[in-house]
Amino acid sequence: MRITAWIGCAWWTLGCMACGGSSSDGGPPGAGGGAATGTATTGTGGAAATSGVGGSAGGANGTGGANGAGGAGGAPRELHVDTSSPELSEIRFKPSELDPEVSDRDLEQVALLDTRVARFAGKLVVTLSGSSQPPGPLDLTRFVAARGFHAFAVAYKNDYDIVQNDPDTFGDARLEAFDGQDHTALIEVTRADSIEARLAKALAHLKEVHPRGDWGYFLEDDGSPRWSVIIFSGHSHGASSAARIGKVVRLDRVVSLAGPRDTNPVSATWLSEPSATPVDRMFGLTGERDEQHPDHLKAFDLIGLPGELVEVDVPGAAPPYGGSHRLALKDGDHGAAGNCGAHVAVCEAMFGLPLP
Repeated sequence: MRITAWIGCAWWTLGCMACGGSSSDGGPPGAGGGAATGTATTGTGGAAATSGVGGSAGGANGTGGANGAGGAGGAPRELHVDTSSPELSEIRFKPSELDPEVSDRDLEQVALLDTRVARFAGKLVVTLSGSSQPPGPLDLTRFVAARGFHAFAVAYKNDYDIVQNDPDTFGDARLEAFDGQDHTALIEVTRADSIEARLAKALAHLKEVHPRGDWGYFLEDDGSPRWSVIIFSGHSHGASSAARIGKVVRLDRVVSLAGPRDTNPVSATWLSEPSATPVDRMFGLTGERDEQHPDHLKAFDLIGLPGELVEVDVPGAAPPYGGSHRLALKDGDHGAAGNCGAHVAVCEAMFGLPLP
């Protein structure tokens, strides 16, 4: 394990800290308050979600109001991050350091938290890399960390050929990579090698080795991930896996870059299945010069992403892009859709930024 910290402030005054409200189960961040220095606090209530499951807005002292009419409950407590020594913390470790039963894709994972930011999102972004790639994409992980998110690049089963003729195999393979249960003969993923188990182990580990970051905020009392404050985002293969995970657990949101796909040579069954994460919390970004672009458009349709396709890199285009969750780079290829640093406005919009 390696822990690296870069001390100091980027463009903020040393020690200056404002605090954003974390969301209830479904609502975007509320307007919680907090102290100017020292321990940062996020509100436990989010603004009401359009799907009706969010809590009410956070109060002036960072504590959210009552749950909305269909709410599933707010955060069990407030987020407490120690900002007394502002820094960017980077913590690296392999899955096998936390679990002796790990047997596959034992690659270095990366957790990032930047306490120099003006405000915390109260959300964890889990990033999923493309086919056979190491944990990341780290540019994406760093992008969200610099904007107040806790960020974690997980090592997962992504080194297999997902292109199949059986429409069920796409989703079964991605689901097995997530939960470590036997869903398909295409791949073999044990529980210790699954995304779900590795995320829970990582958060418990980070809670111990980096207590200043309050990583335990993202765990339930039973040690499982608290999905309602977790975002899954990925590029290419990871974009489809992020959306697949959103189908089976209720996430805060899903951000797919150069994806989802799983529509070639046949369209995957999972794309049109009911979704645990409301589709109005799922976003897709595609490049029109990407050879997979037509496949992405099919996936957008099958999932039912809100809105019509909007080109975000043309004159006059600006957030919130007419409320569409189907976004395209007119001049973008497959790699460009994964480069948030080159398309800051659209990526910030998909991740729910700026914070209220």
